Amino acid sequence: MTTTNTGFDASGAPLRRLAGAALIAAPVLMTGGMLTSPPQAGDSSSAYLSSLAEDFGLTVLSANLFHYAWVLIALGVPGALLLLRGRRGRGLTTAGVVLTMFGAVQMSGLLLSDWFTGAMPDVVPLGDAVRVFDQVTADPSLNAWRLSGMAGGVLLLPLVLAGLARAGVVGWWTVPVVALPYVAGPAVPVAGPVLALAAYAPLMLIGARLLRRSRSDVRTAEAAGPYDSADRPAEIGR
Repeated sequence: MTTTNTGFDASGAPLRRLAGAALIAAPVLMTGGMLTSPPQAGDSSSAYLSSLAEDFGLTVLSANLFHYAWVLIALGVPGALLLLRGRRGRGLTTAGVVLTMFGAVQMSGLLLSDWFTGAMPDVVPLGDAVRVFDQVTADPSLNAWRLSGMAGGVLLLPLVLAGLARAGVVGWWTVPVVALPYVAGPAVPVAGPVLALAAYAPLMLIGARLLRRSRSDVRTAEAAGPYDSADRPAEIGR
């Protein structure tokens, strides 16, 4: 028994192109943010604030790159749903997309603090800046904001990839690989950003698939393409 896929038409092409471009650009901006992140002499609050204040221009550049990387992830990751053509993997992908969007919004908002923490040591004595910083970062609601951002934006991208892998859109290798940037960057300060960019390959792969699926010949094939009895989509537009 077969069914015809009629859920795709030309109206989806611009969305696929925009989402695809966003998911390709986001890793580039994220890597740029890592490369321009000011070096920190230690783990203390004073060392952190001093590193941001030492080159305020570099701090702002890094914050902008990180911020817009997360914005692009929030805008682009819903496009993963446009790659699904059956029920298989849809629940996992949908849950991952919703939670990743929420986390990406949370993470992008947190970047605003870099402007203030980078400017404070040049406006008030470092000791006063540290006291303000420590009081703010000790607030439970801010910690809930930060942790929800990390959980959604960082930890749940593998859920999106797991759903797509189950649907046969990407390989299962993408699931662990997409989590590596958040380990590689801090663990290897010099080569970490380069390794992180390589580990973002799954996001860029989704972006490339979306761009390919926006082509008119692929959309035509999708509109007429049958599903098999196991509800696995035909291999079209891969």
